[in-house]
Amino acid sequence: MQPGPLISPSGAFDAIIAIAVFIILWILTSFPLYLASKILVHERSQIVRALAGTFFSAATFLFFLFLFSFLFPPMGLIMGFVGILFVLMIVFQIGLTKAFVMAILTFIVYAVLLLLLAVVGIVLPFVHLI
Repeated sequence: MQPGPLISPSGAFDAIIAIAVFIILWILTSFPLYLASKILVHERSQIVRALAGTFFSAATFLFFLFLFSFLFPPMGLIMGFVGILFVLMIVFQIGLTKAFVMAILTFIVYAVLLLLLAVVGIVLPFVHLI
């Protein structure tokens, strides 16, 4: 019996679909941060900064959540949020107060966006994170 290919055509197609879905979800989750940055720091508001901020905020949050999950899980949430604030401070070149307001405003815009999408019948797979 001859071994099959290492990557089947359907497997490659699945990988392409997964990458496309990741990019679409990344853009959708960056949109609330972009809107919040337009309100607070319009001179430095760019979609590229919002994409970077979303990516590095998620990575930082997950890092701290994992790091503290074994010792004291609530500390992971707190440190993750502080990490998000520092990422926003670096990406948008703002102070701690504006980063905090931007994080809260982003959450509010995100919740409203999810609500509007739900009204039209679209439910995103990461809604349970709120």
